[in-house]
Amino acid sequence: MQMTELVRKVGPVDVKLIRRDSFLLFMLAFAVIIAVVLRSLLPWLNDMLAQNEVLPGERFPVYLESFYPLIVGYMTFFTGSLLVGTIFGFVLLDEKDDNTLTAMMVTPIPLSQYALYRVGVPALLAFFIIMGMMLAVSQVVPPIWQLLLLAAGGALTAPIISLFFAIVAENKVQGFAYSKFGGIAGWTILIGWFVREPWQWLIGFFPPFWINKAYWLALEGRSIWWAALAIGVLLQLLLIRWMLNRFSQVAYRT
Repeated sequence: MQMTELVRKVGPVDVKLIRRDSFLLFMLAFAVIIAVVLRSLLPWLNDMLAQNEVLPGERFPVYLESFYPLIVGYMTFFTGSLLVGTIFGFVLLDEKDDNTLTAMMVTPIPLSQYALYRVGVPALLAFFIIMGMMLAVSQVVPPIWQLLLLAAGGALTAPIISLFFAIVAENKVQGFAYSKFGGIAGWTILIGWFVREPWQWLIGFFPPFWINKAYWLALEGRSIWWAALAIGVLLQLLLIRWMLNRFSQVAYRT
């Protein structure tokens, strides 16, 4: 079966599953909320803190604006993908609960093709979510050609998140319990901002960090940004490949 045929048949089912789940709908809406809040709140908060001599102040002689790359990068590249990955992770858990994966074993659809669909769709949606959030926030936006590449790299985090749910959780109840781990893992990016180079590069054991690092370097005008992006893309692709193998094992055990 061609991938287009798979999208035509499975896509509407995914839409139906998402539409009937208020939690998943909130995940989509939350991306919009984040973008709107950051667009309006960041400039206001920067001015307010400066007027009250908090930032800059005696202890922290920098404006909040100095942290815009950290805040915007984390909330768009990572959180945007995290939201999309969570949505499709719960779709996979719905399929587990409904024994859809078991039923697929006797259909003409190869599991490898179905797995590719489950990687490609979240990544594609995350790409547009990241682009939309970044342009909506309209703060510390790199040139559009760089943003397109960075968004493509950041979008790979979405299938990692969705496959994580499919591999470690048996059902949606467990999925809710595991959902906090994605956000906690993202703290690695926040910590990495405050670690000086070259020690900062050690944070690279968490692949999505490299996308944010590439974004920070691009804003600084450093030509090495593309190397950080390439490392992030490669590590995420390798992780996706490994997780797909684990997903296949889980599916055949179901």
